[in-house]
Amino acid sequence: MNTASRSSVHVTATTILDPDQFVTGVRGLRRGEVVLSGTAVVEGVQNALIYAGPISPTDPGGVHTLTPAFAGQSVTGATFYGPDTFAFNPSLGAGNIRAVGSYTYADSGGRNHGMLYQGPPSGGGTWMQIDVPSRVVGGKVVENTLAHSTMGDLVVGNYDLQGVPASANAFVYNIAKKSWTIFDFGGTAMLTTAYGIWQTKIGGSSYVIVGGTMHGGGINKGYVVRYDSETGAFSHLKFYSAMNKPSLITHFEGITATEAGFHLAGQSAHAGIALLASISVKPDGSFSEASWIPFAFQGSVITTGNTVYENVLMGIYALSGTKGVRSYAATFR
Repeated sequence: MNTASRSSVHVTATTILDPDQFVTGVRGLRRGEVVLSGTAVVEGVQNALIYAGPISPTDPGGVHTLTPAFAGQSVTGATFYGPDTFAFNPSLGAGNIRAVGSYTYADSGGRNHGMLYQGPPSGGGTWMQIDVPSRVVGGKVVENTLAHSTMGDLVVGNYDLQGVPASANAFVYNIAKKSWTIFDFGGTAMLTTAYGIWQTKIGGSSYVIVGGTMHGGGINKGYVVRYDSETGAFSHLKFYSAMNKPSLITHFEGITATEAGFHLAGQSAHAGIALLASISVKPDGSFSEASWIPFAFQGSVITTGNTVYENVLMGIYALSGTKGVRSYAATFR
């Protein structure tokens, strides 16, 4: 158990999941329970992980490792990055989830392919490959597709172009329309990522997306932007620097709604610590400046902020002098 207090905020953190099980994403399931996505490493192989149950303590019986099933492909590794649940997306059907991530298969040359699973948390549902097509990126060859988060009818993630250094960019995939939107913020497309998404109203077309991008002076900044699934338009783009210091590399990894706006999970590469950022929404739909709470698991040499649910930040940490990393959940009050 790890307890800390900073700026009148009390933080209680505990280890969750078992060793070699790493949390990447979260979505509420029912009162007192969530669905977590992640990775379970078994004999050195990455397996896509889904957990359904309370955040802390996590119930080992709620952990499921799923193997993607694609005709003609022998899967060699897989990771889930983000889930959605019937509580936020009733169209999935009671008891079902949707989860997105990436996988590799034999003879794929190490290339990562995007994937989507839909069905019960324990498995037995359907799988779909979601690779960014060449036609939407000017005919270039896409090297990797990583699907990071899903909510409503949308999936957000990233892709790399084959043979083009520093070509990483973000995408929105509309499942219902089978359409793609490639990010272009006007001069900031290079190394843009999309890691988290929030649908502002169940069944609506308004979403908020978070991630990071190269913006000004070659420094990565976190961003928050609105996206309309009907028009494909971005709006109210705002950039953020950790602790409001422009010199710090900043990246947002997850988003959850609050009464005033949103909590964002993030991290700064310089400090090796997790960040909980709070922003509010202005009457015109734009976003406020952020208030920041840094967090480091007690005794850790590095702590990541991978995802957030209400007032609970989650990620992984590594302790000094030990091998391997563990997952944690930190509650902020």
